[in-house]
Order: sequence, then C-alpha cells, then structure tokens
Amino acid sequence: MTILERISEEIEEKIAKASAGKIVRPSLLFCGCNPQVKKYMHKRAKRLGLKPTYSIKHPTIKVELKNNRKIETDKYKTISMDYEHFEFICRYLDS
Repeated sequence: MTILERISEEIEEKIAKASAGKIVRPSLLFCGCNPQVKKYMHKRAKRLGLKPTYSIKHPTIKVELKNNRKIETDKYKTISMDYEHFEFICRYLDS
C-alpha cells in the first residue's frame, strides 16, 4: 500500500465519522493557484465531503503548487501535498 492510498483511507474514515457527527469535516486549503482554479477545486472538495477554506492556520490537508514531490506532515498534523497527489485522493474517494 502506498502512502497516498493510506492517506486516502484515513481521509475517507474521517469523512465517514464527520457525516455521523462524531468529528468535524477535514479541512482543506489550496495555495498558489488562481481564483478560477480555486473555485473549481472547492466545489470538487465539497462534493467529496471535505471542508474547503480560504484561510486557516492548521488545515487537515494543504494542497500547493510546488515542484517538491514529497508529502509532508508538520507538527500540527497538516498534510502538505501537490495537486497531482490531491487528484489521486479525489479519484480514490470518488470510486
């Protein structure tokens, strides 16, 4: 199992718990894209059950335009990834 599959499963579990009212929906922050792309990505994230935000200090997931292909987790448990990794997670949650 790859790191992305594991993260996707964790997010899927969090979304299921949030829909049951046990926890809050996972928050999502997009960085480094133009407003039209951000608007489209927010609609897509809402359909998946995530809570997109325009400004938050410590989101669950932070998606950014960057050349670094690493998936990083900081001390606040924020998962930073690039758009291609987020696309994989979207396809995983859609299926």
